[in-house]
Amino acid sequence: MNYQFRLANIEDLADLRQLSEKTFRDTYTVFNTPENMELHVAKNFSLESIKNDLQKNENQYFVIELENEIIAFAKLVKGHSTDGLTEKEVVEIERFYVDKAFHGQQLGKKLMDYCVQWSIENQFKTIWLGVWENNTNAMSFYQKMGFEFLDKHTFVLGTEVQTDFTMKKSLK
Repeated sequence: MNYQFRLANIEDLADLRQLSEKTFRDTYTVFNTPENMELHVAKNFSLESIKNDLQKNENQYFVIELENEIIAFAKLVKGHSTDGLTEKEVVEIERFYVDKAFHGQQLGKKLMDYCVQWSIENQFKTIWLGVWENNTNAMSFYQKMGFEFLDKHTFVLGTEVQTDFTMKKSLK
């Protein structure tokens, strides 16, 4: 298939919002109350929230398109650190979503490779992310991609406080 990798832009707003909500619901609905899911989606995946993200210089969105449809994306936040990291040149993968219909096609690996290569080219020393403590599939994928466990931090979904593991990969 002919996948296209590119930077997102403001014209991608509606597609990013839709894919964000869809992939988040596909992954986490069964683990959370409907009320908390609605609160989280309304706060984090509104058009206004994503528009604000796209307009911030510290945020970098990469998308994978197939036939002009966004099927995966990653949101990186430049210079955002977490407990346990001492380097100043860090970048966080805040969102990493692949449409469920395209799982098993190595898109996650390709998107991660793209994010890592971009981070190296932009002189970051460490790339890190947070992953829900019960998302064993994601943790396994990140470990295969060279990430190691670092620490924990809290993640609030709606009104529920949850625990995320932080994972890092050295780019030196």
